[in-house]
Amino acid sequence: MIKGNKVSKYLLYAIGEIVLVVIGILIALQINNSNVNSIQEKELNGLMKSISNAIQSDIIYLKLIKTARENVGIRADSIFDTYIDVQKPKLVFADYNYMANTFRELTSVVYYLPNTSAFESLKNSIYLSKLQGTDIELLLHDFYSSAERIQKQEEDYNRLMKSDYQTWSNKFRNKGSDLFMSPWDHMEKDYLQETFLDILNTENTTALLAKSFEEKNMTSLYEKQIRLGEKYVEMVDKQEVNFKEQTEHDFSGSLSTYAQFDVLNLLVNGRVPLGFGLIYAQSSNGYYLGVKIEDDYKILTYPEDSFDWGSAYFNIDALNGRVTEMDFTKYKNVILEMKGDKGGEEFAVMMKDKYDLPDGKESRVNIRVTNTWETYEVPLDLFETADKKVIDTPLGFVFLGNKARTIHVRSIQFTVKNSQKTTHGYKS
Repeated sequence: MIKGNKVSKYLLYAIGEIVLVVIGILIALQINNSNVNSIQEKELNGLMKSISNAIQSDIIYLKLIKTARENVGIRADSIFDTYIDVQKPKLVFADYNYMANTFRELTSVVYYLPNTSAFESLKNSIYLSKLQGTDIELLLHDFYSSAERIQKQEEDYNRLMKSDYQTWSNKFRNKGSDLFMSPWDHMEKDYLQETFLDILNTENTTALLAKSFEEKNMTSLYEKQIRLGEKYVEMVDKQEVNFKEQTEHDFSGSLSTYAQFDVLNLLVNGRVPLGFGLIYAQSSNGYYLGVKIEDDYKILTYPEDSFDWGSAYFNIDALNGRVTEMDFTKYKNVILEMKGDKGGEEFAVMMKDKYDLPDGKESRVNIRVTNTWETYEVPLDLFETADKKVIDTPLGFVFLGNKARTIHVRSIQFTVKNSQKTTHGYKS
C-alpha cells in the first residue's frame, strides 16, 4: 500500500490493528479482573461464613452461661427469702439438696471464650477493606468489642469469687465445709441441721450467696451479645451487608456503635432494643413480676389491693453501664401502640431526667386504652418537669390505687416530627 501511495489507507489499517490489540488487552484484563474479583468474593464469603459458624457456636455457649447465671441468681434469692431471712425450724432432704447444689454451682466459675480465629483471619486478610463502611462491618466490630468487655467483667467477677470462696473454704476446713457442700453424705448425723444452718447464716456464706445477684445483672450483657450474633448470622445467610430499615430501628438504641435515628425505639414488637432496659418497681418491698412478654408484645400488670403505686419504666444502659442518660431534645413526640386486657384501663406515662427525685412529682400524661390495638401519640412538651438534655428515664408507666389493670404494649418510638394525629391522653 505504501508503494502504491496508499499511505493513508495503511495508517488506518495500522491504527485499526493497534485498536484491536488494545481492545483485546482490555478485554483480557477485564476478564482477569473479573476472575480475581470472583475469587476474592468467594474467599471473602468463605471467611464471613466461617465467622458465622464461630458465632453460632458462641451463641449456643452464651445461652448456656446466661441461663446458668440467671438460675443461680434466682435460686440464691429464694434461699435468702426461705432459709436466711425467715428461719426454717426443720429441713428436709430437698432443702439441703437445693441449697448445697446452688452453692456448688455459684462457686464453680464459668467463662465466655469467644472463637475469634476466623475473625482474626479476616482482619489479617486483604478482604476486610471490601466491607469498609458497611453495617455488617460495624456489627462485627461491635460483637467482638462487646466480647472483650464481657470477658473483662467475667474475669474481675470470677477472680473475686475464687478469692472469697478460698476464704470460705479456709474458714470451714474441717469445720463443716464437706457437710455443707455434700449434706447427703451426712444425712444420718444428728448435728446435720444445726451445723448446716450455722454455716448458712455466717457472714462468709451469705456474702458469697449475695454475689449471685451480680450474676443476674450480667445476663443483659449476654443478651446483647446473642442479639448481635444472631443478626450477623442472619445477614450472612441472606448475603446482606447493610441494614434494612427495620433493623436500623431495632438497633437504634445501641448507643455504643450506631448513630441516633430520627425514629428512636424503646420497644419493637415487644422487644427492648440494645442500650435500654425495662424495670418494674412498686410501693412495697419484695419482688413482683409486673412485666412479661407474650408473642410480639409486653404485658404490664398491676395487682388489685396490693400496692399504693406501681411503675414499669425504661432506663438507659449503654456502653456496659457507662452511658445512663441521653439528650432527647431532638424528639417531639412519643408514639405507643397499646391495648387494654379488657378495655377502659387508665394509667399515666411519665418521663424523668437524672436530677428528678423519686417522689412522684414528675409531670405525667393520663391515658385510657381500649381492648383493641391503637396508636397513642403524646407530645414531649407535656413532660414539663423533665430536662430533655439529660433524660435517664425515657418513659415510664404509672399505676395508682387499688384497682387491678393489665395493658399490652407492642411498640414505643420517639419521633422528630410533629404529627397531625390526636393525642390520646391529657396532662395530669
